[in-house]
Amino acid sequence: MVEADDAEEGGAHPAPSSERAGGRRIIAIGGGKGGVGKSLLAANLGIYLAQLGKRVILIDADLGGANLHTFVGVERPSVTLGDFFDKRVARIEDCVVDTAVKGLGLVSGEGDPLWAANPRPATKNRLINQVREIDTDYLICDLPPGSGFIALDFFLVAHIGILVVVPEPTSVENTFRFIKSAFLRRLRDIQKVDKLPVDRTFEGGMPSPLDLYNAVKESDPPLAERVLAEIYRYRPRIVVNQTRTRADLDLGAQLRSAGKRRLGLNIDYMGHLESDDAVWNAIRKRRPLVVEYPESKVAKNVERIVRKLLAVDQNDRSQPHDPPKRTEDQSFYEVLEIDPGASDEDVRRAYKRMREMYASDSMVVCGLYTPERLEVVHRRIEEAYDTLLDPDKRKIYDIKLFPEGIPTRTTTTPPVGVAPIAPTLPQKDDLTPARVEIPEPIVDAGTEITGELLKRLRVARKIELVDISQRTKVSVHHLKSIEEETWSAMPAQVYLRGFLVEFARYLRLDVQHVTRSYLARYTKGKAHTG
Repeated sequence: MVEADDAEEGGAHPAPSSERAGGRRIIAIGGGKGGVGKSLLAANLGIYLAQLGKRVILIDADLGGANLHTFVGVERPSVTLGDFFDKRVARIEDCVVDTAVKGLGLVSGEGDPLWAANPRPATKNRLINQVREIDTDYLICDLPPGSGFIALDFFLVAHIGILVVVPEPTSVENTFRFIKSAFLRRLRDIQKVDKLPVDRTFEGGMPSPLDLYNAVKESDPPLAERVLAEIYRYRPRIVVNQTRTRADLDLGAQLRSAGKRRLGLNIDYMGHLESDDAVWNAIRKRRPLVVEYPESKVAKNVERIVRKLLAVDQNDRSQPHDPPKRTEDQSFYEVLEIDPGASDEDVRRAYKRMREMYASDSMVVCGLYTPERLEVVHRRIEEAYDTLLDPDKRKIYDIKLFPEGIPTRTTTTPPVGVAPIAPTLPQKDDLTPARVEIPEPIVDAGTEITGELLKRLRVARKIELVDISQRTKVSVHHLKSIEEETWSAMPAQVYLRGFLVEFARYLRLDVQHVTRSYLARYTKGKAHTG
């Protein structure tokens, strides 16, 4: 059953809200762990919105660890949340102090009493209820780290909830734990909620929304529909901070993909913040980043995130989508996250992307999968690849899956898991450079199979030797010697034949033609080199 709150939590509690009330917009910014950049993002989002003419109030809800005032350049706030907690002021509006940015106010937590980090439920609910009524355009809440009730409840009453994650396994794992914890917190008011399973057999020690839905889908359809409705309405958003490499840039889109597959949720990726010396320079000066360094890379990143927030502001209604599916219930196209009309090249790229994303040592799977569940994903990825790259198997599969014909391609957006490099990001040695399209050589029954031909075919299909090695278990050294026709480095012919068979199968070439033609060259080459 779903874990009950402490007895003190009884009584009225602010219900999660996805509707805009009174023209206000509440944005909550949290993180699964500390030090990920929540305050940095909260402060600079508020400054940008104020510079756009919006009335903005920042509230430091990191009770007991407040430092938001430093990020906006306020030295010693004259009134703080401590005055509200001790009832020296009656209303939260009386705690708002001006900042140097026109239109931007701050409710600081600096100087909170010692017990502020763990307030009584009545005090917490009084705070949240008053926060919801502040008269402003945007209220941005900087939440405490972790998945405590204060962070979860502020996150759930917000119209837009953003989680900041850094490219580290611990941050990823704790972010997914926060997302699952917040969803469980949402379900408290659902009737028969005690029938939903919660135990430590689930990945990360708690069930995902998809787990809960599947647990009652057959036994209690009305309860399943209530859970499904909450899945549709719950839409956390993610910002990746401290990006340095192309892999870091891909992380946001990968978290969105993994969240959809394993949690059953639509998670929005709002953008990234690059690692930039301007951040710590601004902090050391105790000056707002976007004021002190408006032309910095990270300031431009913040601006793009603000633009996305404004787009969410205009259309915040989550559209219903198909019920979430477990990986074993997805079609092969859904497993690889491609359209039914995808080309062979699309299949190869998607296969490589999925293998990397769901590798056992990938940080994206932290806290999401047990080894047994991850093996299910690996097996389905291999099945999808083998079927969709074999023309005969794919034809049979498509007829069965689409008896009325294959639907046309419906999207031109980049595939899930691939994030475009931002215009402001310089090309560095550790980023993947743009690839030049190379025409694929024609191979027929009369084509002589050479190492150079195999290499040209592989490069044209954008396949790395390491990809073939991982799939075929043939070492990169042997594959490279085949392409370079280094006869002296090759093993005995009986082993070479087996390597060629695997190479040909991976490239979808005629195995007999490849082995016969190449081994003829091998025999001549060995005889010539003596």
